[in-house]
Amino acid sequence: MKFKKSNILLIFLFLFLGAGNTVLAQPKDDDTKLADHYFSKGEFFKAEGYYKKVYKKYKSSVHFEKYFLCLFYQEKFEDAEKLTSKRLKQDPLNTNVAFMLTQVYEETDRQTEADQVYLDLIEDMVPVQSRITALGKEFKIRGKYDYALQTYLKGRKLIKKGYQFQLELAETYSSLDQPDQMINEYLNLLDYSQVYVKTVQTYLSRVIDFEEDDALVEMLKNSLLERIQKNPDKDYYSEMLIWYYLHKKEFTGAVIQAKALDKRNNLKGKRLYEIGQVCETNESFTAASKAYNYVIDLGKSSPYYTRSLERNLKLGFNQITNKKSYTNADLQAVAKSFEDALTSLGKTPKTMGMQMQLAEIYAFYLNEPAKAESLIKESLELPVNANQKARLKILLGDVYIVSDQIWEASLLYMQVEKQFTEDVIGHEAKFKNAKVFYYDGEFDYAKAQLDVLKASTSKLIANDAMQLSLLLQDNLVIDTVLAPVQMYANADLLLQQNNFSGALSMLDSLENEFPFHSIADEVLFKKAEIYQEQQNWEKAIELYDVVVLSYAHDILADDAAYNIAKIYEEKLSNKEKAAEYYKMILFDFKGSLYDAEARKKFRGIKAEYN
Repeated sequence: MKFKKSNILLIFLFLFLGAGNTVLAQPKDDDTKLADHYFSKGEFFKAEGYYKKVYKKYKSSVHFEKYFLCLFYQEKFEDAEKLTSKRLKQDPLNTNVAFMLTQVYEETDRQTEADQVYLDLIEDMVPVQSRITALGKEFKIRGKYDYALQTYLKGRKLIKKGYQFQLELAETYSSLDQPDQMINEYLNLLDYSQVYVKTVQTYLSRVIDFEEDDALVEMLKNSLLERIQKNPDKDYYSEMLIWYYLHKKEFTGAVIQAKALDKRNNLKGKRLYEIGQVCETNESFTAASKAYNYVIDLGKSSPYYTRSLERNLKLGFNQITNKKSYTNADLQAVAKSFEDALTSLGKTPKTMGMQMQLAEIYAFYLNEPAKAESLIKESLELPVNANQKARLKILLGDVYIVSDQIWEASLLYMQVEKQFTEDVIGHEAKFKNAKVFYYDGEFDYAKAQLDVLKASTSKLIANDAMQLSLLLQDNLVIDTVLAPVQMYANADLLLQQNNFSGALSMLDSLENEFPFHSIADEVLFKKAEIYQEQQNWEKAIELYDVVVLSYAHDILADDAAYNIAKIYEEKLSNKEKAAEYYKMILFDFKGSLYDAEARKKFRGIKAEYN
């Protein structure tokens, strides 16, 4: 026996409803138990007699449905029609029975009669929202989207005020492949209440692929622009257009629209500050700077002035250091901009971010650790919270490393570790302190601390701890000669102190004195890092490539591949070469810490070139 496709869903629906109701309402006499037993075994002929008997006795809807299904399964359509017609006369408002009757009509090729039942159901609707919604849902369950559409449109006429079935209509239009009407209904929901902005955005994100559905995307944009022109006072349409631009990664458009919204409602830069952060996260630095500059131009009266100024200054610093090359004069100019801002705003807890960034520039870029130390100590005198104070102590410790006061640094790291034992900031301090002991040749103690940090909740700290621990393990177990590892640690310290020539000289000596030592790949990698710091991109790539090709099975190979990819992408503007190395991480270094980032970058570059 083969039923039409439209009836398969009905059968499962009835089985579901019947099973649920059986538990709650069905009388469990012997006849019912026998009926259920035969029905569950598919012996519908035997079950039919028992269901007929108990239905006549109890008039239960559950017995009725099971009785109907027994007739339907046996293709006793005439009996099924009589049963449903009689039940419908007794209970004319029961839409479930009406739909059962239409299934009989459709199974016996009487579509006209089924359609008339559907039309009668719609015609007889009363202005009760829940009943209209339920009827429309029944039509959609059965794939009768045209009738679902008629239901909701008729319901809209019946219920003239309040909610107008916008979501149901949008979903129905989507099923009917009428995207223009679908978009209109989602936007109509905003006219009902602007609290649904996030809801509409969520639904549109599900039905529109902003990277692939060009026609739909353009349709949405035109609808939004048209509504903004007709209703310039309705801010939710402007919010929707900003959301659209952000999804399309058209960040300049988002900034322009946010400016208009901010001016109209005197938001004092709030929306622009938020948009700037989104642009910055998506590496649209020009748009981010425009957003921050808008807030800065509003002046200090804006509550977002200081935060926008800080982010814009950091943005300028990052743009300088991310260039293919930059000069000391570039860095001096950036430092001057931070100094001017702090002179204008004063050194307060609110400007802490600027103070820390300027200290980093002094210590790690301009080789002026004394200035950095003075600034941080001044900041520590301010009424900052415990977390900020810990951050300042770690930074001061880093500055002490640069100025070769490693045990002063250790004391600060230990203070933070003790105060924040279970926090990430405490783990960071513990890692930095382990490196102090590593620099000083206390390798066993350093490794013990590093092994503990392998379980850190911070993947970055755990990975760094694992790498340094493995370096010590692999190169100390082989022989008892500590000199190569100590020379490597000395070079690492010199690198942290920005003494690039001294670090390279130390690594060259290590290669000459111990040419066949197992630490050779780490030496190559460290030299590549130094050349990278010196902006000698070609030499850095050359050495990283040796690590990738000659030490592919060692722990640093994927790090080297990732560094090469970043240099090609960010410094040499060669995205195709960058894509090669991102792809290498995905296929040759599976399970790499960089897997997710490499996949994202690789897809982005390929999409850009396709």
